[in-house]
Amino acid sequence: MPKSNVAAFDAVAANNSDIGGINIAEGCPAAGLNDAVREMMAQIAAWRDGPIAALLPKSGGAMTGPISDLGADSTIKDPGGAAHKIGYRNVPLRPAASSQTLALGDVGQLLSLSAGDVILPANATVAFSLGDAISIYNNASGSRTISGAAGVTLRLAGSTSTGSRTLGTRGLCTVIKIGTDEWVIAGAGVS
Repeated sequence: MPKSNVAAFDAVAANNSDIGGINIAEGCPAAGLNDAVREMMAQIAAWRDGPIAALLPKSGGAMTGPISDLGADSTIKDPGGAAHKIGYRNVPLRPAASSQTLALGDVGQLLSLSAGDVILPANATVAFSLGDAISIYNNASGSRTISGAAGVTLRLAGSTSTGSRTLGTRGLCTVIKIGTDEWVIAGAGVS
């Protein structure tokens, strides 16, 4: 079978007797080696620029040295170019003293409310990814309401109950997106 692309290359060197149909087996004509090298370079470039291209860095300079810190400032870019934090992280705390509509920047964070309530926006307004999680701490003496915008279902974990939830004084919960316009909430002090 001709080795017509990088995916067809064999991990056993002796099994790679051609490249793109050009004979590179033992005793092959010397004239074919130049063509074989050029063919291999073209196949590698096609592989690099094909579907795998979204996973390879295209800018920002060469990566040098070992990876030694996967802390809070380490990021990797997804195929759309958005940077996402990687590695071990703490849960960054974001204080809020008024009502909050959750935003993409809140994912993986702890929203500390001293006043106001929380609204989970519709997917058409803010397109969170499935599995996105946001923790909420009621850092006040009064209760806070966590509710979905129109068309958003908020489910209480471990029950069949849906709708707005109350987060009691010093309560702590996490909301996780589980469907297009569906979230689940769990935690201490949630009713």
